[in-house]
Amino acid sequence: MNDTPARILLVDDDDLNLEILVEYLKDEPYELVQAHDGEQALELLREKQQGFQALVLDRMMPGVNGLEVLAQLKADEQLQWLPVVMQTSAGSPHEICEGIEAGVFFYLTKPFHQQVLLRIVGAAVEEGLKWERISRKLVHQSRIVELLQQGRFRIRTMEEAYDLAILLGRACPDSEKAVFGLNELLANGVEHGNLGIGFDEKTQLQETERWDEEIQLRLALPENVQKVVEVLFERLSDCIQVTITDQGHGFDWREYEHINANRMLESHGRGIAMAKALSFSQIEYRGAGNQVVCVIKTKSTTSQEGVSETRPPCLP
Repeated sequence: MNDTPARILLVDDDDLNLEILVEYLKDEPYELVQAHDGEQALELLREKQQGFQALVLDRMMPGVNGLEVLAQLKADEQLQWLPVVMQTSAGSPHEICEGIEAGVFFYLTKPFHQQVLLRIVGAAVEEGLKWERISRKLVHQSRIVELLQQGRFRIRTMEEAYDLAILLGRACPDSEKAVFGLNELLANGVEHGNLGIGFDEKTQLQETERWDEEIQLRLALPENVQKVVEVLFERLSDCIQVTITDQGHGFDWREYEHINANRMLESHGRGIAMAKALSFSQIEYRGAGNQVVCVIKTKSTTSQEGVSETRPPCLP
């Protein structure tokens, strides 16, 4: 995080709830802006100079409610990537799933504890800052990579995962979406695949602020020094296909391909589901789960005579 405090928009029609949010967050390195209804929130969000990194949004409000605000955000190219923390007393599995389907990946049910709020808001802010870094990187990335037809790559570190995601994302249509999904899957191959950091262990490492340190320690272990994540990029007739293979023992990807309501209060564990929902036309895990094939549909290309080129098609 840079020296400029992250800006967070807090939206709630209840003044007491806003006071509680401010009280819980006031000692964090955030600039807090308040809105008292959905219309005011949308007005603030659409002012370009505002530049928010996260939105804490009440679901049940008179007039424009939280889900309606969210729908307008998702329809706006400039705002669709803003991470939203939906806070609500509507905490049934059906209502949570409804929020997830609308694009909420961070959920708080009232009443919540301060530490839960700090953990979830912190994760949302990091997500917002990640999108900003991706956007800046893409601006400076050469367009020549769009000519890439096939490439093989090997990465070891989280930094290399991020850099390769930027490179390959630039070669795809809708680059921001592609970069986000590729970064999630490449990072997953490094930290969970090759380095063997499981969900519960990552939770503990994040709570004690030792995650970055543990990554570096494990990268230096003799058994991990030679481990790589192999990546195959292929531009086919109607899609781009990226195959990512790590050297880990695999995992049960079925637990993570959808947002699980039981993990809504955790700060991680939603990357695969988000990549599947936002970035790719298709994701297919193979074998024990240490290989994933992700597909990005593209428009079919035709020759000057109008006949389709004879490259192999995507996965069925």
